[in-house]
Amino acid sequence: MKFAYSTTVFRARPLSEAIEGIARAGFSAVELIADRPHAFPRDLTAGKVTDLNQCLEQRKLRVSNLNSCVVTSIGDYQNPSWISVDWREREERINYTLECLRMAAAMGIPGVSTETGTEPVHEAMNREDAVGLFIGGMHRVLPLAQKLGVKMLIQPEPDSLIQTTEQALDFLKKMESQSSLRINFDAGHFYCVGEDPCEAWEELKSYVAHVHLDDIPSNRTHRHIQLGEGAMDIPAFLSCLRRDNYEGYVTIKLDSYEQRAEDVVLASARYLSEKGFFEGKMDKEV
Repeated sequence: MKFAYSTTVFRARPLSEAIEGIARAGFSAVELIADRPHAFPRDLTAGKVTDLNQCLEQRKLRVSNLNSCVVTSIGDYQNPSWISVDWREREERINYTLECLRMAAAMGIPGVSTETGTEPVHEAMNREDAVGLFIGGMHRVLPLAQKLGVKMLIQPEPDSLIQTTEQALDFLKKMESQSSLRINFDAGHFYCVGEDPCEAWEELKSYVAHVHLDDIPSNRTHRHIQLGEGAMDIPAFLSCLRRDNYEGYVTIKLDSYEQRAEDVVLASARYLSEKGFFEGKMDKEV
């Protein structure tokens, strides 16, 4: 497995600073947030994409994933949604996702992750209706994903349309296992909904194209906290991935912290190193 770091912890700062901080902590890749101020597709002209690729190349970094789950540039933390009652909001989400797929292809990013819509479902529709809307939306974007060779990654998440392993498997069955549709597996999310991340991994691993890693408080609140500061058995989960010879990226994705983002990233690297999983070379000056 390979370790990457999400730029979410640098969300209030320029992307160049996020790239620098993540590289100096020894990570081999970054996950880009497809939102301002980092990598909002409508802001990235061909010239800016070239500059960004050069910046990544200079720091010898790849991009593990393009995260399009939250897009505050055109909405808030829940909208526009795949399952909104308002068809215009659904169209906004679809068009934004198509833009993300094109940007991912232009930058050689293997996948684009997306949320599945927030529950509870609006009183005007039931769960079956909401699942139908999400399936319809996926059918709008998957042809382009297939054409461009980019994976569309759905992310099971607490309080969303797809939360559990069972719901994820049921959805994939409805989609008839399309090759361009895969899972963005966030271990902490499964822990939040009462599942064992290792057991969830066992059920879903054949569909997983990218992994998110964070720690979760003992009360299973949906908060992404520093590795080793919560109740999850992170070494056990990573051992499951190692046992199965998972060769993809494990991206550390934490919420914003009060302390300096560079220190947060470095603390994650040190934790993984102490547990015997991380071999990146940390910059002594960080």
